[in-house]
Amino acid sequence: MGSVARPDRGRRRPHRLPLAVLGSLLALAPLGIGWHWQKMGWRDWHYNYPATPTGYAQIVNRFGEPCNENAYAIWMDWVASDNGKTYRIRFHRKLGGYPTEMVRNKGGRSTNLDNDVYGHIQNAHLGQYTKSGIWGYLCRYIAGTTTWSTHAWGIAVDISASYEPMGSCSSTTNKHFAYIFKDHGWRWGLEFCDPMHFQYAYGY
Repeated sequence: MGSVARPDRGRRRPHRLPLAVLGSLLALAPLGIGWHWQKMGWRDWHYNYPATPTGYAQIVNRFGEPCNENAYAIWMDWVASDNGKTYRIRFHRKLGGYPTEMVRNKGGRSTNLDNDVYGHIQNAHLGQYTKSGIWGYLCRYIAGTTTWSTHAWGIAVDISASYEPMGSCSSTTNKHFAYIFKDHGWRWGLEFCDPMHFQYAYGY
């Protein structure tokens, strides 16, 4: 088996817009972002993904104890299409933050969430379906229990929480892009009637 190419090797760095200008463009034109990502050289690197764990023991083996410092080490901004609000979410170091054409080096270990998943959503022009209520790491138990939530490891993301309430066994908006998460190792919470929820784990 050949070696896996690294996204920070053998590439030219694109010119970057000033952060203030880029932020304004993202807020004003969420439906047009996909074209810009593709034109600026985005690609799905699929680099250095951890194996998706099954069950508590494997989650701890892959990602450490709940609420450890790696669980919230990486961050990204995600603009909700319905109200233009920017949500800053944090997640585990092993699930993103590795430098690519579109993501600066944040000390992460892979290209999974912030480059590959997010980039696919933008390039497919599906950002219009990612709506308000976007959350990542939070050191907490599953509601009403003393069992750790996958959010406590930084391996879960809630999207469109205002539209996809926990307890609903159908989806109105996340159904349009859920396949992208699943293609990158994530489980969709619709399987257990939590359609806002995506987690990088099975059997938990």
